[in-house]
Amino acid sequence: MNPLQTLSLETLKPAQFNAATELLCEAFADDPQCNYLVPADVGDRPALMAYLFRLLLRCGGDHGYCLTNTDGKTLKGVVIWMPPGNSVGLVDMLRAGLYELSFRLPWQYLTRWQAALALEREHRKAMPQPHWYLMLLAVSPRYQRQGVGHQLVQPVLDYCDATGQPCYVETSTEGAVRFYQRHGFEILKTGPFAKQAPPFWTLQRR
Repeated sequence: MNPLQTLSLETLKPAQFNAATELLCEAFADDPQCNYLVPADVGDRPALMAYLFRLLLRCGGDHGYCLTNTDGKTLKGVVIWMPPGNSVGLVDMLRAGLYELSFRLPWQYLTRWQAALALEREHRKAMPQPHWYLMLLAVSPRYQRQGVGHQLVQPVLDYCDATGQPCYVETSTEGAVRFYQRHGFEILKTGPFAKQAPPFWTLQRR
């Protein structure tokens, strides 16, 4: 059973990837982790951020869903929930185009990405059991604080309550931590994932 098919959420289609990429760039414009991995002094930073978000959509888009406005033309928010037994690893990201990063990002910042990509091992270590992974959640700035994030996560959380399955998520902002705590998540680990990196949280919902 796919719990997201029971509500008004739409499957995120490849034809919507451009709009979803634009939404992600706007939603994460001030995200501390994004600013650490792709600093402001990087040339043509907007194009690089769009490339990275497009890459994530290619990797996890098969499990992506979206909420649109009443006319169905404007994305309000996007979520990627990876069901138990599904994951996106380094090999998947390289196949989707991550290898281009070494040509597009100044070399002095590539070590930051090595530390960030190593978080996949921390994820597996923290959650060896089958679980739902909230890989990506973003709400358009125009629709924030209107319950869109709740609508994107609650179907899976209700399903997990009914089936006894845990969930896992990572974030780099205190506001997101509070949002997830309101939805039953508990902090597993906190602290920067690398020297000089911003704060970082991993959370589990039992």
